[in-house]
Amino acid sequence: MNQQIKKEDNGLPEKKKMEALGRLSCKVAHDFNNILGAIEGYATLAMGALKADDPVRADLQEIRISVAKAAAIGKHLTAFGGRQLLHKARCEVRELVANTLKRAELAQDEKFKIEERLEAGLPGLIADAAQLEQALAGLLVNAREAMPGGGTAVISSCASKLEAGDIGSPKPEEAGSLFIKITVSDSGAGISAEALEHLFEPMFSTTKKGLGTGFGLALVYGLARQHNGWVEAKSEPGRGSEFTLYLPASGI
Repeated sequence: MNQQIKKEDNGLPEKKKMEALGRLSCKVAHDFNNILGAIEGYATLAMGALKADDPVRADLQEIRISVAKAAAIGKHLTAFGGRQLLHKARCEVRELVANTLKRAELAQDEKFKIEERLEAGLPGLIADAAQLEQALAGLLVNAREAMPGGGTAVISSCASKLEAGDIGSPKPEEAGSLFIKITVSDSGAGISAEALEHLFEPMFSTTKKGLGTGFGLALVYGLARQHNGWVEAKSEPGRGSEFTLYLPASGI
């Protein structure tokens, strides 16, 4: 039987833990960015006071490069905490998937294929299309990395009408009952039960040290919640993995 991380059921400690992690992430990111702003500002001022051929300029530039990398981590923490700035508009699932599959990191070859199983006539979404495309691309990249020997990742979509008790939206009263499900599945090595428990936490990674940032699934988690949806994962060692985004369908 597949192990599964489902929606955060009402009152469960898991829900409270993830909410606490989200608040902590936003607070850390805020304080982190204030410190980085001071470092960047003083490094820039110091560079401006030096001659163009001063060797210290190269050291200061390295500091600024490191600041930029650290700022990206702060941005990821903000996204996980649900405070990322979004530009929402009506969009269609087929268009989202089509644009996602054009991305260079998803180039298909003899070893890696992507199969589309998209239901026709789906309702639209009110969403930040660029951010959703990035989330879907991340899930597909994960699927490819889960199949180092090659294989086919499947991206599918359908509409689903849910009962109140099955809705995992942060604001279920605003979500309605009709949801768009977008699923990415692979036939890779699968994920252990222990790893599944921490899968969406920031800085947690199932890849080898140095090969992953630990933010990919945390970003998907945060983005789903910012769209008043949620993400579910199910997997079994040796039987592949499946990630499903649930997003409220647009009534427009």
